[in-house]
Amino acid sequence: MKYIQKRKEPQNFSDWKDTQKSINVNYHYRYLLNPEKRSVHSFLLIEQGYICCYCCKRVEQSNSHIEHLAPQSKTDAELSLDYINMLGSCGRDPDWPEYCGNKKQNLAIAVSPLQSNCEDFFTYSSNGEIVPNTKNLAGQKDAETTIEVLGLNHYDLTQGRIQALKALEGVMTQEEAELLAQFCKKMDAQGRYQPFCNAILYYLKDYFGVD
Repeated sequence: MKYIQKRKEPQNFSDWKDTQKSINVNYHYRYLLNPEKRSVHSFLLIEQGYICCYCCKRVEQSNSHIEHLAPQSKTDAELSLDYINMLGSCGRDPDWPEYCGNKKQNLAIAVSPLQSNCEDFFTYSSNGEIVPNTKNLAGQKDAETTIEVLGLNHYDLTQGRIQALKALEGVMTQEEAELLAQFCKKMDAQGRYQPFCNAILYYLKDYFGVD
């Protein structure tokens, strides 16, 4: 999980909400259609650097969906249309493997990617698993619950992290580690983060002391 700093919602989405509210009809997420829905989806992926809000694998519009942090099926109209409550999660259809938004469904999670310290709740093992941070005793239960609800140790995700960690194979010096860390901390020229960048950064910090 990587901290997501929310930005301003798309203007056509704001305009649509203002219109629906003024006529007092169909003011709920279930009535949101294209082009406004597509704009929201696009804005979410841009602000996340095209990685899933939960697992940090690479996502595009074709393999992701608009996720509600507080499930829109259990919220009122205002919260169902609150851009702050929307994230971009991997998984496009019901046949997608059960992890992240497809597994969460209408459940709550204890650790949110909108928490500025969310990354402090987790560490990563050598076999690609995400585990509760033993140094954060107060947050261990919340981390365990979140991992379970989101299925963050699904086989696909552990293998994805292992694959991403191959970026470390050529790192031999402190300078090389720091350069790789800088690369993983920033979006590239296309506005994309490195997939599973949070796991790579954890190992760089653990083995090389890179902040």
